[in-house]
Amino acid sequence: MKKILGSLSTVAVGSLISNADISFSQDTTITPPVNPTDPTSPVTPNPTDPHQPGTGGPLSLDYVSNFHFGTKVIQTADAAYYAQLDQVQNSLSTLISVPNYAQVTDKRGLNLGWKLTVKQNGQFQTADTTPAVLTNAQMSMVAATPNSTELIALAPLTVPVTLDPTGASSSPVATAAVSTGMGTWTLAFGSGAGAAQGVKLTVPNATTKLANNQYKTTLTWTLNDSPL
Repeated sequence: MKKILGSLSTVAVGSLISNADISFSQDTTITPPVNPTDPTSPVTPNPTDPHQPGTGGPLSLDYVSNFHFGTKVIQTADAAYYAQLDQVQNSLSTLISVPNYAQVTDKRGLNLGWKLTVKQNGQFQTADTTPAVLTNAQMSMVAATPNSTELIALAPLTVPVTLDPTGASSSPVATAAVSTGMGTWTLAFGSGAGAAQGVKLTVPNATTKLANNQYKTTLTWTLNDSPL
């Protein structure tokens, strides 16, 4: 005759509660620039082309390119000139060409979004005591291409940029809405072959141009802690 075993059951004889916790602090260090075509690769600015260091802090403007248009032959018609590609050093300290770009990092942890604008601080002019001005010259940039190790769904929105040469107003470059723009984002002016024409300077034929003189201006890039 077979013996049938009954099913076994368990009964809790007691329980304990343990604790788990975590705290956060703000990262205020400066975020180094990365390659806009490969955001996993850190780069350093070209030592022969001085740049201001990044702003640091939990929301930071890490890097902006200088725009060099080079020496051009005077034309007999309206002309468009394009900024040379940016030169940065890779991890082997080798100079490489990358699109001109800006870089923003948001490590606040608040997901509040941000906005980047740029203003031209007056028209191109020479460094003479009485400077010669490149009258009616117009600088513009294509809508920047965002890149990051973050999900592309978190990318800021970008628009084409046309600068006010008088310096009276700023122009939007990129806007990260609430719950986007977290992490480090490069904003490249042109991608692939298009990077060679990402930043343009249009000079009318009627503008007086002095040969063997360098015309300069500066740009102010401003990062706001809100998309508004």
